[in-house]
Amino acid sequence: MRNKLMITISDVRGSKQYTVSELVRKMALWVVLAVVLVIVGGAIFIKVLSSKVDELDKKSEQYRQIQQFLISENAKLQETKEKLAKQISHKGLELKLMDEQLSEIEKIIGLKPDISDAFDNRVAKAKEKSLESVKAAKLSVAELALLNKSIPTGMPLKHYKRLTDKFGYRMHPIFVGERIFHFGLDFAAKTGTPIYAPADGVVEYAKRKGGYGKFLLLNHPFGFKTGYGHLSRYAVKEGDYVSKGDLIGYVGNTGRSTGPHLHYEVRYLYKWLDPMDFVNWSPQSYRTVMNKIRRVKWQQLLKQLEERYELRDDKVAMKLD
Repeated sequence: MRNKLMITISDVRGSKQYTVSELVRKMALWVVLAVVLVIVGGAIFIKVLSSKVDELDKKSEQYRQIQQFLISENAKLQETKEKLAKQISHKGLELKLMDEQLSEIEKIIGLKPDISDAFDNRVAKAKEKSLESVKAAKLSVAELALLNKSIPTGMPLKHYKRLTDKFGYRMHPIFVGERIFHFGLDFAAKTGTPIYAPADGVVEYAKRKGGYGKFLLLNHPFGFKTGYGHLSRYAVKEGDYVSKGDLIGYVGNTGRSTGPHLHYEVRYLYKWLDPMDFVNWSPQSYRTVMNKIRRVKWQQLLKQLEERYELRDDKVAMKLD
């Protein structure tokens, strides 16, 4: 044991002697063991932590997918909501344009028969007989002149660019994709173009009216009325009497309009008629128009006209203008 450092450790059980080299080996063994335990423990901890991270990643991905799904569904719901709101708005507009005459409009477009359809066959036969008499009827020059002054015939404009919309169903020019009933004719014309009365009458309405903008309504004899929408200004006021050909207003772009034009309507007892039939009215076409527009009792109208103006053999008791 020469030249070796000895270390003696004593306790209650006795004394032990160790050389320095042996002590170093044991300490090194404990250090290696501790390092191994740290490495193994760290590996286990890292594995557990990694699994937790993977789990969190999966949950995060699931959350992201759920979030995207909710965003997508919310966008669809928003789109559906906007579409429904648009449809409700359009239906409200359509009801306004109907001017609270839904039952009458249903008759126009054929959804509901006229009350007269409920009459018995005798009434129907009498009506057919009346129509036959209208077909055969030939008005005198005086009768035709008085009729032309009494009911709206001819054009309300002397100058216009073109006919942009007809009477009947059309695709709405503002609400794209909406099919809606159009109750008149649209004539594109410059702002300020004069508008003339198509028949004698009285001004019933002359002020703004919803989508019509500045609106004018003339009340003519025998239950006829004419309407004029989107005017720029009026040349008459409510209560004024007008004669056929009198200036009544000017073309404009007021209300729900896409450009300067005249919206022109012809009504009979709160029923809308196709104004084109009356625009094209002539000595050659009037019988065709009478036969086409059956809701007007033309035979009675002509009889009343004759009685009112005392027409006899093409002579008129009163002076015609």
